[in-house]
Amino acid sequence: MRYILFIIVFATLIFSSCTKDEIIPSSTYFTNLSFPDSSQLHPNHLNFQQALDDFKNSGGLGGSIMIRDAHGTWLGATGQADIISDVDMEVGHQFLIASISKVFTATAIFSYIDEGKLSVDDQISQYLSAEIVDKVANADQATIGDLLSHRSGIADWYTIALEMARYNEEFNNFSQEDILSYVYGKSAFFEVGEAYGYSNTNYVLLGIILENISNLSLKQVYHQKIFDPLNLESAYFDIKENGAPKGLVKGYISLYGNGYTEADALYKDELSTGDGGIAINAQDLGVFMDALMDGQLVSQSSLQQMQAWFDFDEGEGHIKNGFGLEYFNFENGVAIGHTGSVDGFSSILYYYPEQDVLIVGLFNYSPGSVEEYEKLLQLEKDINQYIFE
Repeated sequence: MRYILFIIVFATLIFSSCTKDEIIPSSTYFTNLSFPDSSQLHPNHLNFQQALDDFKNSGGLGGSIMIRDAHGTWLGATGQADIISDVDMEVGHQFLIASISKVFTATAIFSYIDEGKLSVDDQISQYLSAEIVDKVANADQATIGDLLSHRSGIADWYTIALEMARYNEEFNNFSQEDILSYVYGKSAFFEVGEAYGYSNTNYVLLGIILENISNLSLKQVYHQKIFDPLNLESAYFDIKENGAPKGLVKGYISLYGNGYTEADALYKDELSTGDGGIAINAQDLGVFMDALMDGQLVSQSSLQQMQAWFDFDEGEGHIKNGFGLEYFNFENGVAIGHTGSVDGFSSILYYYPEQDVLIVGLFNYSPGSVEEYEKLLQLEKDINQYIFE
């Protein structure tokens, strides 16, 4: 989820009230791998680990990475999963992946398209309640494809009003409909199909549509279409009902460079919707992306539709968008995937089709300054030099 924290005074109060001193045994954290780890066989395993350790030594908090290239698959971790409990990060640990969850939601949508349950050209109004269609501007005209590609013009649910609700109540137990209510009566960004405008609301609506066409919960949809067929043991959703998974690493946020504070009071109200609620480890996220690109989850025609690119420039290499996937033009070539960010967690998912290289990076903190963000960029640069040399 992409947003800017508003009202710094309130944020500071919340962060200072959320620091916890509870000691949690390391055995509490999920560390299982769904598949055997052959990292030590990778010829660059020492170089990759050194890059991660350099990141930690420069002040980076914690992270887990998966790299798959011509030499095999490497998994690595560094830093801490829990500062107070002094738990070191392991390659099997679960992270929140925020907006990378949108790729899972899009995949589920295209799976139902393959079954003939809906089409990218269908108007979303036929799959939503009259209340939603009446109260969400452009919902009466937008199509499934408009939601997938962020060309619906529908406003983003992240508003000052929602931010204030989170500050006034530590856990609001928001449902999908509760989140959606924050765009009721809001003007659309633009007319349907007129432009590109990233909006988390698009994927909240897709999550609701998935439930309506399947008669399943969104949790059941993810399991039936993706988690279970791929044996993704670490993949988790439905945090609203059951609380954050016990195996989830701590997420931290840094304000003003004065150390790290646990961010659970900020992220746990944002995890029950189709735009960003999945927790998973790096290995399983990589397995998912490989399966998607290999045509195991959707048909070839649907995979092509997901990669039906249109031009724009959001910055940071993201120059084209598709229908659930993003297109990046980096120094080392074109990458397909998505990024994710929520208070306490940052993530990247990049597949380089020309080189057949996959990079997954999961981190349990949100950079609070330019300097902290540059540490992540330096890590990416250090890793890439060994992959693409």
